[in-house]
Amino acid sequence: MGKNARIEHFTRYSKSGVEVNKMNQLQKIICVGSAFVGKTSLSRRFTLNTFIHSYIPTLGVSWLTKTITLTPEQLNENLSKKVYTDPLTVRTSIWDTGGQEMFTYLRPKYYVGASCAILVFDITNQSSFDDIEMWVNEVTSKCPDVPIIIVGNKFDLNEARSISRDDILNYTKLHKFDYVETSALSSYNVDKLFYHASRLSIQYGDETVKFRQNYVI
Repeated sequence: MGKNARIEHFTRYSKSGVEVNKMNQLQKIICVGSAFVGKTSLSRRFTLNTFIHSYIPTLGVSWLTKTITLTPEQLNENLSKKVYTDPLTVRTSIWDTGGQEMFTYLRPKYYVGASCAILVFDITNQSSFDDIEMWVNEVTSKCPDVPIIIVGNKFDLNEARSISRDDILNYTKLHKFDYVETSALSSYNVDKLFYHASRLSIQYGDETVKFRQNYVI
């Protein structure tokens, strides 16, 4: 299990030694990025299946939870060999942090204990992508070993995008980050994003991470 994940109740092991099934793992997944990129919208779409068209800035931090079950196929999806043979039910706690500069000194204390970090930018806003390196540094200063997923949101505005997919993939491949393009408005890839964050939370820190392959959708 990941170093930062908290396990509640009891744990059963498969023949491979991987903790499986009948387990309630509380995962802390943080959503980080500049203001207006859609962090809150992604969190709400995944946990509540709702979308608010008016912009409401996050003041500091907010969080939502959702219990999900990952099938063996989902758990093994980004691995080079089949490791998991049983389904796994987890509780995801999605922490949405305010991207405004006024929260610079407040945010990092909420990163502690994260099992995965989702770094979001807006594919129609070049500066939000340029800021990604700053967000990587801010997160890794508190969580140096946390798995990171880079997310290009607002795919519903793909025709107006200002950052090419090739440029994004050049960056993510260089740093070995996974990459997902999403639309909170249309739900495009939103479930896949958070299921992957949950999957990485499980894989990091145990022996399965050595079989991990880059995940790009």
